Amino acid sequence: MFPWLWITVWSVIVLPLAALFLSGRVPQWMRRQSTRGGLKVKGIAILVLYVALLIPPVTALTGMRSEDADFLRMVLVPMAVFGGNGLVLGATLCERFNRRDAERAGSSVARSTLDGRA
Repeated sequence: MFPWLWITVWSVIVLPLAALFLSGRVPQWMRRQSTRGGLKVKGIAILVLYVALLIPPVTALTGMRSEDADFLRMVLVPMAVFGGNGLVLGATLCERFNRRDAERAGSSVARSTLDGRA
């Protein structure tokens, strides 16, 4: 019962969120803080985290040997979680450095490209 509930709730919450990030349909305050590319990278990171956190219930439902299931949970889940978080942090740092460089240059063209208007 619990694995099916986990898969259902996780899919209902996370898949639409990832689709919104990938399409760029996020609140205005997020669009001001991020570029289109940054939002897409964050959407991909959400999908990576989605897959990572589906591994435990899927291994429970498939009836795998416990040693194999434990191996998958201990190896793949942390790698995917750290990978997804790394994507989010990398996109955030890239946006922050690009915004700082644009402010130093003082160019209106650079600001408009960061805001996604170009």
